[in-house]
Amino acid sequence: MVFSTRRGRLAALSVSLCVCLLPVSAFAQDGTRSALRLPTIVAGAAAAADWATTYHALTNYHVREVNPLLQPFASSPGQLVSVGAAMDVGGLAAWNLMVGPTHPRMAVAGLWAMAAFRSYLALHNLRNEQRAARR
Repeated sequence: MVFSTRRGRLAALSVSLCVCLLPVSAFAQDGTRSALRLPTIVAGAAAAADWATTYHALTNYHVREVNPLLQPFASSPGQLVSVGAAMDVGGLAAWNLMVGPTHPRMAVAGLWAMAAFRSYLALHNLRNEQRAARR
């Protein structure tokens, strides 16, 4: 399957939407629901922005993904973004379900840290596009 077509963009978009909608299904207890909702939405949106800029850079510029877990998918930007976003969904769900109920303040801090880092990565992708040669 080739994911660099419209089908790949739709798959990447659907996974990104899952990341943004994760707070609806990622809470095991009502006490942590309200505390983790906003940071999870912001972290999901930052991750979606990172993957969107990654896909744009991979398809339009001579750049490459340096994450070693995603190297097998380097030939197909759509697959790379889909797998990476699925990893994010799993990581956010695991964080909220395992850390959130027992250590809610640490879970909130971790989500805000993830949001800040993924925002940095999105900006870094945009800066790399300015430096890279266009395809």
